[in-house]
Amino acid sequence: MQYGVDISTYKRLEKRNNKNELNVQHSSIGMIISFIIGFLLSRVLLSITVEMGIAPFGIAYLIGIKKEKSRNILLSFIGIIIGYLSIYKSLEGAISYCIVAFIVMAYIEICNKIELKQRDTIIFGLIFSIFFIYNLLVNNQPIGVNLTFSALKVISIIPVRYILNYALNCVDELESNYFFSTEELISIGLLLCLLVAGIGNLNIFDIYIRNIFALAVIAIFAYVGGSGLGAAIGVSMGFVIGMTSNDIIIYISLYSLCGLIIGIFKDTGRIFSSIAYLVVYFIISMYSDKFSIYGGIEVLISAAIFIAIPKMFIEFISKEFNQEKKTESINDAHLNGIKNEFVDRLNSMKSILSSLSASILNLGENDILSLSNKGTAMVESLADRVCYNCELKQRCWDRNLHSTFEGFSELISGCENNEMNFPQSLEKKCVKKRGLIKNAQEIVNNYTVNEALRTRLAEGRSLIANHINNISSTMGDMIRDFENDISICSEIDKVLKKALNKNKIEYKDVFCYLDRKGRMKIKITLTNCEGGNYCAKNILPIINGLVKVPVSIANGGCRINPDTDECSIVIEETPKYHMTSYSAIKAKDGETSIGDSHSFAKNSDGTYLTIVSDGMGSGPEAGVESSLAVNLIEKFIENGFSEKTAINTVNSIMAMKFNEDEKFTTMDMNIVDLYTGETEFIKIGGVVSFIKRGEEVKVIKSNSLPFGILDSVDISSEKVKLKHGDIIVSISDGILDIDKNNVGSYSWLQEYLKYADTNPSALSRDILEKAMVLSGGKVWDDMTVLVSKLYSVY
Repeated sequence: MQYGVDISTYKRLEKRNNKNELNVQHSSIGMIISFIIGFLLSRVLLSITVEMGIAPFGIAYLIGIKKEKSRNILLSFIGIIIGYLSIYKSLEGAISYCIVAFIVMAYIEICNKIELKQRDTIIFGLIFSIFFIYNLLVNNQPIGVNLTFSALKVISIIPVRYILNYALNCVDELESNYFFSTEELISIGLLLCLLVAGIGNLNIFDIYIRNIFALAVIAIFAYVGGSGLGAAIGVSMGFVIGMTSNDIIIYISLYSLCGLIIGIFKDTGRIFSSIAYLVVYFIISMYSDKFSIYGGIEVLISAAIFIAIPKMFIEFISKEFNQEKKTESINDAHLNGIKNEFVDRLNSMKSILSSLSASILNLGENDILSLSNKGTAMVESLADRVCYNCELKQRCWDRNLHSTFEGFSELISGCENNEMNFPQSLEKKCVKKRGLIKNAQEIVNNYTVNEALRTRLAEGRSLIANHINNISSTMGDMIRDFENDISICSEIDKVLKKALNKNKIEYKDVFCYLDRKGRMKIKITLTNCEGGNYCAKNILPIINGLVKVPVSIANGGCRINPDTDECSIVIEETPKYHMTSYSAIKAKDGETSIGDSHSFAKNSDGTYLTIVSDGMGSGPEAGVESSLAVNLIEKFIENGFSEKTAINTVNSIMAMKFNEDEKFTTMDMNIVDLYTGETEFIKIGGVVSFIKRGEEVKVIKSNSLPFGILDSVDISSEKVKLKHGDIIVSISDGILDIDKNNVGSYSWLQEYLKYADTNPSALSRDILEKAMVLSGGKVWDDMTVLVSKLYSVY
């Protein structure tokens, strides 16, 4: 138990170390990002007048850096200083902003060192003082003007600080399954707008880099979040960049139109939505004198960047900022959490069963240990019975202990072997010969009875332990089946709902998913289908028009809930093949019931199952056992469990017989994939099967043992790809036992099938009649013939 704890602790420490390594990598990236943000934000210049502008964003960002991220403050400070110095020609008093940044950083560091909470009043007071003193000493401004402009600079920093803090807090929630509100999305977009505006008027041949990046950012948000979010980001971007260039109306129109158009056409893809915006842009430029050819080139380049962005990046942005995809991601995380918890509990139960099986088997070791003490205990018991009141006890057991003990052991051994020869060592000195022989026989007889009982108990313990171990293995298979993912097709849901609404079909819910084999299934719940094949007539044509594969209503058909009058149907991909089966049976002469069992049915996963089981012997008892095996395997496979799980479970159950007259069961099972024609022939003690393809007949053989003989089932398996018109013939051994001198020979049936009727119903009857004719009208054993034929649907 302690060993397991040590392993668990080691794993936890190893995981923590990996996490620390990732944090180091993220911190390095975070420091670089802090530098870039500081640099770009400090370059955003708001023009108050033609000759004067203010740049509050860099200082506001520096004030808002959290204590937890204090290690990023140095790079942020360096980025802010470089940013302010880069626009010193446009920003009056750029040096004063650098001094303010230095004082603010020093004050924050002092507060962090002495663990003092930062006070906004002190910071803003310091900022006001620095601006006032700098303008008084360097610019020689009058006191009134100086007070006004210094106060204006400080006042502009206050709201910007809270806006940036709100946006940066939202950015920290990325990749955390946090559900962003509309306001939070816009705040993140506003931060991006400020960063893009910080690029400034950098241009190449009058083509502005800032405009290209602005349009690309808007296009991404519009494509991910729709026209609403795209237009909101466009307005914000136009407002911010317009304030830095004194042309707000033009930029708001251009950028909001970009977000609106791309958001509307986002379902058509990135290329078509970009083309749509280009067309609209050039149409508007024809009726306006504010748009230029350079602006058109900027739009073209931004569209090219938007189209060239890797799909992985678009998916990441979509997962974070698209409300529907974010909801799906959160729901998937919750479902996986529940599934993992359930799987952990099943694994715990599986571990308990395995330990219980091992513990029961270990109990048998005590019997082995007790054998070494058997002889001593029997000798002591015999001595207690006969010698306890004998006058010569001291002479025999004190003086001649070794020879007396050997004599008693020899006497007991003779009784066990039914050889009543009294030991010579006891003949000369024992005065209670008759009593000694009588008691020795009683002790041996009692021991024989007890030993037989102990052996039965040991066998029972071993049998139960093996069954518990098989249950544990079965649970492992069930867990692996449960862990297989089922993919949800939300996009098909959305398109199908629109189509149903368009066709005025009232529905309550639509759920589309891919099953474990990757095949599409659609479950639709209607308020009331009104009967009369309503679903087949009205819903199937709509779905067939939307999806690229033929679909049909699943086997369950239309199910109506009598309590709510709701109708639910499952629509699935139509299998490529269809199979029909027919059987012919005959009980053994003298028996009223047949010992064979068979079954055939289509399963919900698109497979077709045929089973022939032969109970050993004949009559009702054999029929009960074969029927039990068929029903259990059919139920397991029908409910989605693997063939291995079903077979192992049935083998364990068939082995649990404590009666002396053991009976076993064979199994001949065929699983046909109706989508591909791939067929697996599984035999457990079954006789040969046949595949008829025209005049060619293939034989499927097996040398496996029946159910219940071995702890682990003996399976013979073979896979064959079937085609249209192929016929599978499965039989019980009674069909072949027509000649007692040549039992099991199948050559006559193989030859007969080459030119036999291809109608499965007639063929099953013909084979049975042919077998009875060859056996001279005698039915020596139960006869079962199951014929299945495969047809191509499309």
